[in-house]
This record gives sequence, structure tokens and C-alpha cells, in this order.
Amino acid sequence: MAKKITFSKRELYERLHVSSLDLSSAKQYACHLLKKGWHSAPYERRGSIYMQQSAFTTSLVVSYARPFSNSYGWPKFPEEFWQYSPQQNQLHQKLIELRDQVFAHSDKVQYEVLPFRMTADSVSAIEGVPFHRLSQNECKQLVEMIDGIQTLLIPKVNRLRDELADGYEI
Repeated sequence: MAKKITFSKRELYERLHVSSLDLSSAKQYACHLLKKGWHSAPYERRGSIYMQQSAFTTSLVVSYARPFSNSYGWPKFPEEFWQYSPQQNQLHQKLIELRDQVFAHSDKVQYEVLPFRMTADSVSAIEGVPFHRLSQNECKQLVEMIDGIQTLLIPKVNRLRDELADGYEI
């Protein structure tokens, strides 16, 4: 029989506080992508724009996914804070898959590499790699999703902080 792990109020507070910080970062990255209009495929923009878009998209996805990933030493992020509509849940699942299959790991399901010979002396490969982009609508929807979570989460974090702080003085 597996031993049930229990977590203290302080560990819950820490998890919720850090999750709120991660979600705030993800929202900032989404807002920056919206402000800059960075929703393109690499071949649609010139210069370093796609590189910058890719960096913000990667940061957005990783930051957003952290609360929903397992964390050693802290409890799971409670589902009570993320009550999504079917459309929002679809975006949530997409972001978690991107984190797991593209941004944190390179899973075969997202990539295809086909070597081929062009001439007797020249060999190359056709690469099928995922674009690092989210649509304008996805970024807007994500901001709404995070705002919904934070509306429920921040008061809980503040209550726990106040309860726990009564035992500590600096």
C-alpha cells in the first residue's frame, strides 16, 4: 500500500505563491507578444523578429505550464483555481503538450527529419519542426484564463500569508 503524502499549510502557500508568480510572468509574455504582433511563422518575418517571438513564446509556455506540472516538495496546484470552458481547456491542453513535447523536451511526435541526397556529393535533410508561435486569439484567451485563475488565487495566497505570518517576526 502506497503511503499518502500530506503537505503543510506553509507548503501549500509556497506552491500557490510561486504559481501566481509563474502565471503573472506568462501573462506578461502573452501581452508582449500581443503588443508586438508576434504571431508569425519563421518565413513570414525578416531579421530577428522570429527569434524574439520564439523566446517569448517559449518563456510563456514554460511559465504557464509550471503550476500544472509536478513539483517535488510541494502539493499539486489545486484544480479549484482553474475552471476552464471547453475552448479554454483545449488551449490549456495545447500549452501543456507544447511544454512537454517541444519546449522542455524534443519528442518525436512533434518533429520529422528526412535525409536525402541532392547530388552524388551533396546530402541534406528535410526538417519538419514545430513553429514557436501562438495566434493572437490564443494569447488573448490565455490572458483571460490567467486573469480568471488570479482572481481566485491571489485572495487565497493573501489569506494564507496572513495566517502564516502571525507566527514570524523579523
